[in-house]
Amino acid sequence: MNFQSMNYFVAIAEEQSFTKAAKRLHITQQTLSAHIAALEKELRVKLINRRVPLSLTASGQEFLNFARRFRNQERDLRHVFDDIAGDKRGMLGVGIASTRGHIIMPDAITRYRNKYPDIRVRIYEGENTELLELVKEGRIDMAVSTISTMQPQLVVRDLYEENIALVVSDQLLRSLYGYDTEAKIAEVERTGSLKTLKDLPYLLLGEKDVPGKIARLEFELAGFRPNVAVYSTNSETLFALAQRGVGAAFCPKEMVNVKLRSNPNPDLRTIELSNRARFKVSAAWLKTDHVWSVIESFYKTLVELTNDRRKNDL
Repeated sequence: MNFQSMNYFVAIAEEQSFTKAAKRLHITQQTLSAHIAALEKELRVKLINRRVPLSLTASGQEFLNFARRFRNQERDLRHVFDDIAGDKRGMLGVGIASTRGHIIMPDAITRYRNKYPDIRVRIYEGENTELLELVKEGRIDMAVSTISTMQPQLVVRDLYEENIALVVSDQLLRSLYGYDTEAKIAEVERTGSLKTLKDLPYLLLGEKDVPGKIARLEFELAGFRPNVAVYSTNSETLFALAQRGVGAAFCPKEMVNVKLRSNPNPDLRTIELSNRARFKVSAAWLKTDHVWSVIESFYKTLVELTNDRRKNDL
């Protein structure tokens, strides 16, 4: 048995397809099948149910756990000696939510690549819980995410505080509330409750997204069931709809500021919510005996970037 066969098996398990795994590994499907058949013969068990969709047997799932540990240890070994040699090169996998990635990754990667041009960065976009699982499985090196529960397998370092605000067209507000618009907005910002804005149509993210969770909590505390005009998995789509007066959207305030700096819209209102709409964004990576210096240096770049942004906002 060798590392290559283990890595081939992990690729099949992750891609859930011989065809996709072969493409990812840049080998033929026949070569891949031969390696898996040899593994099954050596272990004397069936590892894969070869049907559509492909699935692992109980033995296959157990072998996957071992294979991932071996793969991570092999990678750690290479990183240890890369660091001893002072060799800053390789591929860094970073997971981040789509909207957050659009806000911070262009500047962060530009800064980082200026210092370390031989490091390539692969970005994985996904939901917070998915990204943390990818780190634990060794499929990415770092997640930039909101982390609400203890993660004993991970090193977690805070980066900055994110704030969710309600964005809505002033024209939409006045069409519903007329001369009472300013009083209703003032009431929301004074009490932290959306109760006075229950007649608005809302634009909503899913429950797994932090703005979506915050929105649902605010509705529950305000005691009303919202009129949801649009559901989406993308904050930027909902922001664009809010600009067009379709409804009110819960968006990261930093994203709103970035959008409005490049394309000012005097008709768009940003309404501050309660402290419940504030949460920390952190960087997380696998807890190991040796942390790859590339991970630490990229984290330092993120810290520098967020500190500079904070100074510019003061």
